[in-house]
Amino acid sequence: MNFPDAHSTSNTPMPTRFASQRAQVTLLIVLLIGFTLWNMPQPVSLSEQEKRQLLTLGPLPAPPLDPTNRWSGNPQAADFGRDLFFATSLSANNSVSCATCHKPDLYFTDGRAIAMGLDLGDRHTQGVLNAAYHKWFHWDGSEDSLWSQALHPFQSPSEMGLTRAQVIEKIADNPLLQTKYQDIFGPLPQANASEPQEIDAIDKAFSNVGKAIAAFERTLITEPSPFDEWLEALRMGNALPTPSFSSGAIRGAKLFVGRANCIECHNGPLLSDDQFHMIGVPLADNALPTDRGRIDGVVALHDDPFNTAGKYSDNPNGERAKITLATQSEPDQWGQFRTPSLRNVANTAPYMHQGQLSTLEQVINFYSTLEGAVSLDHHSESVLKRLDLSPLERQDLLLFLQSLSGKIANSDAIVPPQNLAP
Repeated sequence: MNFPDAHSTSNTPMPTRFASQRAQVTLLIVLLIGFTLWNMPQPVSLSEQEKRQLLTLGPLPAPPLDPTNRWSGNPQAADFGRDLFFATSLSANNSVSCATCHKPDLYFTDGRAIAMGLDLGDRHTQGVLNAAYHKWFHWDGSEDSLWSQALHPFQSPSEMGLTRAQVIEKIADNPLLQTKYQDIFGPLPQANASEPQEIDAIDKAFSNVGKAIAAFERTLITEPSPFDEWLEALRMGNALPTPSFSSGAIRGAKLFVGRANCIECHNGPLLSDDQFHMIGVPLADNALPTDRGRIDGVVALHDDPFNTAGKYSDNPNGERAKITLATQSEPDQWGQFRTPSLRNVANTAPYMHQGQLSTLEQVINFYSTLEGAVSLDHHSESVLKRLDLSPLERQDLLLFLQSLSGKIANSDAIVPPQNLAP
């Protein structure tokens, strides 16, 4: 007799049942393989020219030394400059410092459309991270060195509101600042000077203040960004996406050097040509622009006693000084402003010289549509063309721009000095 198997719960013949189970397992394996392949990083096609162009965009080299500032790269001067940067005592009301508009927790910007010191300023605050790589400073390029730029806010009525003599007097009244200054530069001059030689000594000491701040600001650089890390892989022949640099970001990078041609003005490791352009971004109130920009900046540059060709420069006959002396004010510079670096751009909103665009999405939309662009006859930028980006292209370009931020390398710069008396 044939007795049923006591352990069987199915009437399906054994070989058939095993075959069905094998088929199910095989299907599951195929699905898993397909899912894995589907989610694996997929290469984005890049031409050899696109690769070459992309490789010119990073990484940042070591920050250059400034031959017009003999204290550039000096750790003792940088330490003193850090104190000066955070010292609210160096303002008319003892409440404003460089850090008021360059907040460490906001990537050394202020998050405002227009700068606010003692009073409301005229333009949007530009950050000082990676500023040591620039050739020109301020939106209009009215300063030609990091140290001369650092001097401007002290004398601006809307920023810190002091005279040069008052800056020196306030340093002399602060035991810590006085000691650090004299350890580096020697004795402070008398701040109540009236004779030309004494006034010259005050101006010399004032220039030293700027040079110390510049030595500190030279340390304000950022570490490699996700884009830089991907570039290193690309340099080794690997163009695949990474967890921090997606396929969308690669497509955005391809667009950046390709059809969108952003690289025309945002080139080199700083992602800025350090030149001046009039791109016609509409003002917040849709008024016609009145800020003359570069055309006035050149005049101010030549009038500045602290420019790199002046007597307080440590290299007044060098290449930097020659460029300054050769720079002329031309009619087509009207309304032109310096190309900002795109490094850390996702962390430094709002954007443009009036802070009139609040988000990167708005910036991309403007370049895509040129909606509301202001055209002032021949002053408009000839290279600016409407991009007509698709929604996907806009998203890809946004992902690329978001990949350009790196951590602040100098961790000491993020925290104000603890022993700095007001």
